[in-house]
Order: sequence, then structure tokens, then C-alpha cells
Amino acid sequence: MSGRHATPEALLSHAAAALERAKAAGAHVADACVESSRAFTVQVHGGRIETLKQSGTLGLGLRVIVDGAVGFCSGTDLSPAGLDDLAKRAVALARFSTSDEDNGSPTPAEAGTYAGADLQLFDPAALELPVERKIDLALELERIALGADPRVTRTDGALVSSSGGAFAIANSHGVARAWEGTSVSAWVVALADDSGGRQQTGVYGMTKRHLADVASMESIAREAARRAVSRVGARSVPPARVPVVMSPDIAASWIGEMYEAFTGEAVIKKSSWLTEKLGTAIASPLFSLVDDGAMVRGLGSSPYDGEGVATRRNRLVDRGTCASFAYDHYHARRAKTALTGNGIRGFGSTPGIGYHNLYVPAGETPPEAILKSVDRGFYFDDQGSFGFNPVTGDYSYQAQGFWIEKGELAYPVDGVTVAGQSLEMLKHVAAVGNDLEFRTSTACPTLLISEMTVSGNG
Repeated sequence: MSGRHATPEALLSHAAAALERAKAAGAHVADACVESSRAFTVQVHGGRIETLKQSGTLGLGLRVIVDGAVGFCSGTDLSPAGLDDLAKRAVALARFSTSDEDNGSPTPAEAGTYAGADLQLFDPAALELPVERKIDLALELERIALGADPRVTRTDGALVSSSGGAFAIANSHGVARAWEGTSVSAWVVALADDSGGRQQTGVYGMTKRHLADVASMESIAREAARRAVSRVGARSVPPARVPVVMSPDIAASWIGEMYEAFTGEAVIKKSSWLTEKLGTAIASPLFSLVDDGAMVRGLGSSPYDGEGVATRRNRLVDRGTCASFAYDHYHARRAKTALTGNGIRGFGSTPGIGYHNLYVPAGETPPEAILKSVDRGFYFDDQGSFGFNPVTGDYSYQAQGFWIEKGELAYPVDGVTVAGQSLEMLKHVAAVGNDLEFRTSTACPTLLISEMTVSGNG
């Protein structure tokens, strides 16, 4: 990837300049978020390069508070004149906004100082990976997937990308934080021929901070092909209430969807199915849920959140008990509670609430043992449309997977819907696997839900 993102120090200089102009324009409180990134993506299909894309950004978002009212503007012109214009427009917008006593930015005492381990977010090798090598890796992914099984006759493409970026946040109270990081991705979609002209899909890949942590192209491609071929011959099943084994991918998707219910914003608005549940049992004692912003080499890790607050490891569910909610500065002030380091922000937006590395800690049971414990049920490993209701926790997805008979995968299944309600599902977690693996910033081991509705037309 040619070129490099701006340094953290350069971004802090831009932020300081923006804060000076905001104060001169009449802001009582201000914060500036600055981002710089460079990315390169190659996508191949049918042995040919389909996409070669290099992109870069350098932008600044300025939020000002005047008499308790917020104004926000963002832009990419970081010249003195550009920052002057940005500050004047933000202050003008604030004068038309509604005052709210909870608007503000964290003080240095509130923000704290990150004192944890070196997060190892930056890998020079990720930036130095030549364009030609990325092209070769993408072609290798597709070639191996196509050669893994005769039934894999084509792919829906293979992708390899690398990126580097820096982030800075500073405010008029004296908070000034900056850091940088990298990421490398490799993904492939294999397609296997099935009866009646149908094709079955197998998707596999990962995104890591360090190039050395990405699995071999061989293992990624063969896993995608295995997933596609395993679905050949899939059929529906009759409606039933049965145990459901969630694969790590499906379980990770579920916890990512349920996270919104743990946000202070949803709880305060009473639009969360966990409102009034803090400190109560909401899940099986086998189940815990953690958001860790300070995980070494974590894809979602950073020493500080998007408001400059030191990150940490927050336990949202502790052995079945709803232990905490997640807050940015505004919603923590509204709730009169402590900051959790979950302010998420880009230069083009004001702060919101989000997770860093969200996961269910590994249990002690091998996934093979979980499967063998099910006499009759459904192994759920791919999902389609319908979805998740963040207000009620209702869960309903078109599903693919395998029917389980006497602890074995009997045959592939599609054309079914798996449904439940998240509180009931959490309480019916009967086993947690020992197969936790991070391929993105959300991860979960295999889960066994003792009973869910599987609706098919078989």
C-alpha cells in the first residue's frame, strides 16, 4: 500500500488548532476528533482481478457547546481558513439548538489514563505488504477453494485488504489522546453445485491487526469450500421445539445484535428489553458477556474510546447476572453513573455508544461433546433474512444447518426459520463450548440452547 496515514502527533496538532478556533468563535466547550486512514483492497473473481481500490481519508469533526446546546460540523479542509469556517459554522448551529445540561465532554479526571498492557495495535508488516503480494494472495485463495472439491465449481470472489489509520481526540478541558493501528483481511466465498441448479455457499475469512495472525490462505480457502460442500443435499424439516446448537459464527452474530439492549441510551429510553434488569439473573449461570477495549491485538481495541476515556474490560453479564450497561459521556451523565469507555466516534459523527471486542468467555465443553449431548435437534450455522428486534429481544431468522440425530449431524437443512426470545434463550443456555476464536471484533464459542422453535415445511 503506497503512502501512509498521518501520524498521531500530526492529528493532535490539527485538533488543537480546531479547538483554538472554536474558542475564538464563541464555544464554551469543544472537542475535536481527527482521523487519517489509508486502505488497499483487491478482489478477484474467476481468476481475474475484479477490484483494485486504494482509498485514503483525513478529516476532522468539531463539536461545540454553547450555553448547553450542541453544534457539530465536519470537513476535510484542515487549513487555517478551513478550520475557521468549521468553527464558525458549528457555533452558529449550536445557537439554534436546544440546551441540555448533560451535554459536555469528559474532564481529564473523568477520562482517566490508560495504564494497561501494550495493545500491539500497529503492525508495520501490514502496511508494507506489496500490492503484487495482495493480488497473489487473493488469487491463491480462490484457486485453492476451487481445487478443494470437484463440487466447488466457482466462487463469489476472494478478497484481501490491508489498512492503517490514526485517530486523535482532544477537548477544551485538556484531554488529548491519539493512537494508530492496522488491519489485514482475507475472505473467500465458495459455491458448490447442488441438485436442481441450486448452489450452496460457504463463506470464511478473518480480519486481524497483524499480518502474522492471519491464517494461511490454504486453511481459509479449504474451510470455505468445506462449508459449501457440506450443505449439498439440504432439505427442510417439520416444525418442532428442539435443542439448537449455535455455531460460533451464529452465536457471535446474536450477541452482537443483543448488545444494543445493554447500551445506556436504550435503557434510559426504555427501549431495551433489559430495562430494570440490572443486578438480576437474566441468563444461565454458564453464560457471561464481556466487552474488552484493552485486549492485546484486539480488532476493536484502543487505549481510549472515541471521547478520550480510558478503555477497560467491562463484564455486561456475569455468570447469568446482568452486571452493567455501556455508556458514553452524555448518557452516563443522564444516568448519573460512571463512564465505561464505550464512546464511539468517527470524524463525521457525534459520539454514540458501541462495543470494542464483544465476546462470551469460553466454557469447558468441547463442541463435539455438546453435539453428542443432543439426541434430536438442530445445528444452526448460517442465517438469512428476517432478524432481531432490539426493543423486545425477539429473534427470528431464516436458517441453514444440520439436523441432529443421536448426537450426530444427520443431514444438511435449509428452508427453516429459527425463532425465540432472547431472555428465554439466555436462560436456556445449557452448554458453552471451549472453542472461542476471534476472527473479527465479535466472538462466541459454540452455544447449546435447550429449546427453540425450528419451523420448516418438511
